Amino acid sequence: MKEEKPSGECEFSQNVRKRSIDKENIRDSKCGRWSLNGDVGTNPPLLEDMGLSILQDEETVGVPTPTPPEIEHDEDNPPQPSKILQPSSQNYSNSNSPIINNDDSINNEFYVYKRRRQDPICGDDKFNRMTDESILAIFRWLPKFMLARCAQVCRRWKRLAFDESLWRRLDLGGKSLKPGVLGRVILRGASILRLAKAEISSPIFSPQLHHLPSLPAVRSRLQYLDLSMAAIETHALEELLSVCFELKKLSLEHCTVNKTICSHISKNVKLETLNLPMVYGLNNASISLILTNCKKLQSLNIAWTSMTSEDLRIICRRFPSSMERLNLSGCRNTLTDGHIRLIADQAPGLVELDVSDGTQLTAASVTTIIKHMRSVEYLAFSRCYTIQPDAYMELKQMHSLLYLDIYGILNDSAISTLRQSLPKIQINKYLFSSVARPTVGIRRTSIWGLRSWQFKKNDDNITINDE
Repeated sequence: MKEEKPSGECEFSQNVRKRSIDKENIRDSKCGRWSLNGDVGTNPPLLEDMGLSILQDEETVGVPTPTPPEIEHDEDNPPQPSKILQPSSQNYSNSNSPIINNDDSINNEFYVYKRRRQDPICGDDKFNRMTDESILAIFRWLPKFMLARCAQVCRRWKRLAFDESLWRRLDLGGKSLKPGVLGRVILRGASILRLAKAEISSPIFSPQLHHLPSLPAVRSRLQYLDLSMAAIETHALEELLSVCFELKKLSLEHCTVNKTICSHISKNVKLETLNLPMVYGLNNASISLILTNCKKLQSLNIAWTSMTSEDLRIICRRFPSSMERLNLSGCRNTLTDGHIRLIADQAPGLVELDVSDGTQLTAASVTTIIKHMRSVEYLAFSRCYTIQPDAYMELKQMHSLLYLDIYGILNDSAISTLRQSLPKIQINKYLFSSVARPTVGIRRTSIWGLRSWQFKKNDDNITINDE
């Protein structure tokens, strides 16, 4: 009689045999590619217990999916169009591949959409349909620095942005101009140009502008030019004034001139106002050349120019009869009563006369003015200490006189008494003379009463390119 083995031993042997069989199946399997830490068998019960399913074999990858059989459609009942999913922000793809449209995607209603590029702006260009006059009317409201940027848009905008009607008035006061910038402004047809306290680099005309004719053939349209206290070299000033032939009003206050510069100034036969106070290098030969050729000169300011008595005598003999306003202040030891007599003979129609700081003048000068200058409206005898105060009482004979400046001579009580004696004359109203000066009072953005447009606020370095 055979002994029966315990049931525990039988179950243990069966489990060992089952595990060996599973290992053999794993070795023979071709789908054991997927694993976490080692190989996992393809026993379906075991995978189902783990919540997994069998993956497709690598050898079967790429095998075309069999196409479904064609379905015959009835002509009377055409098939309904397939459902198309609307694209959303999540369905877009960043790739540039074409739209995937295979059978699997159709059956599963899954689509891959290509991101569409934004179409360029199409339609009518409103500016191209506008006339040049309409565009210029819009450009007139733009600041000058914006016009320079508009010139870079296209050829038509460049031509319109550089139209001379937009550059007639320009204020570059206090700016720093690079070489060639001022020449470009002049070539654009500027007629009113303010350069007070500006730093102007030479050359005036850039050598890169090869299309320009020779310099003597260039003629600017400048009529009002303010270079008061401008930092400009002498040869650059010569180059600038060499192309100016239509100047009506010019200011070179605190600049340096020479005979060549004065010769260029004398070619402006229409010159009406010349402001030359504190100018260096001025003498009787240069100023006489200007007075001889400029017969229409009405206002002249040559104050504080350190002229000698002989220079003043020659100049006073050359004053044109059209002279109406004259400033000879600052001639402390050179201006005498004889010069005032010459002025009265040459320019009896003076309206304004400033001889302040003439320490050699006496009461005879006041008498000469009363007798020979019947049209004077403004007189300035400030700091003329040798004129006796009683001489000013005789000015009540001049019915045309409106203003009298005598700063630094009389005290307050004496001035009060003089005002009572001369009730029709306003005394000590103007601290500084306005003869031939481009700016007076608080109007610092205008020259000689004409408004000039500023290029750009808070921009100290100006560059204007034609390219």
